[in-house]
Amino acid sequence: MSRPHPVNIRPAALLVIAVLSLTATAAAAQSPLPSLPVATAPSAAPTTAPACLASSPSSSPAASLAVTEGGALPDASPIPSPTGGTTPEPDTGAGSAHGDVPDNAVFLTYQHPEPGFSIQYVEGWQVSGTADGVIVRDKDSSETVVIVPLPSDISACVLDAELPALGALDGFSLIGKDRVRINAQRIIHLAYHAPAPADPVTGKRVPSTVDRYYVPGPDRMAIVSLSTPDGVDNVDAFRQMIESLTWS
Repeated sequence: MSRPHPVNIRPAALLVIAVLSLTATAAAAQSPLPSLPVATAPSAAPTTAPACLASSPSSSPAASLAVTEGGALPDASPIPSPTGGTTPEPDTGAGSAHGDVPDNAVFLTYQHPEPGFSIQYVEGWQVSGTADGVIVRDKDSSETVVIVPLPSDISACVLDAELPALGALDGFSLIGKDRVRINAQRIIHLAYHAPAPADPVTGKRVPSTVDRYYVPGPDRMAIVSLSTPDGVDNVDAFRQMIESLTWS
């Protein structure tokens, strides 16, 4: 049996092979990587406030009635009761798992030295002061106050800028817009449905009803949003909250 002859590779050939190998490696290093899809999370709320408001909460709850056409706001003496598709749970005296405020709830007063206001809240609710207001939460209900500079035309600001911004909220559904009488003052009120912010533990978003009030002061305005799960009747507690707002 004949043995294969050894392959004799000349030095020049080895040099050519080495150069080709280095060239291929450099080309692979310079070639761009394939683009990867970027996951984007949908925005559930406007990221900026209307120009007529220096600051505004990114989201907030409300309640509603029939939508009034046009820019005029009708008068409404009583504060509309929150509406929902389910029957409120009975009052047990200790609050329900869905944020019902019992009739015997104790109210405390939160005071903000700057921008200078006070408002009542239910004892036991979690209070988080902010630079321009306060956020008070309990289960799936909430009470939010944000102080902004007083717009030159509150009605135009709310109807032409704020309301369209709220309309961009995920799941937003307007119930109504009107003026209500609070402490002898007629103020603009919006009512709407919107999912509450996601629970930090479960991630669940509870369908909620929000009453949103625009309360003018001497040189500023309070935007007060009172939210409760759909079908839970907190109208009396929320009435006490909005009527307790005072300037200092």
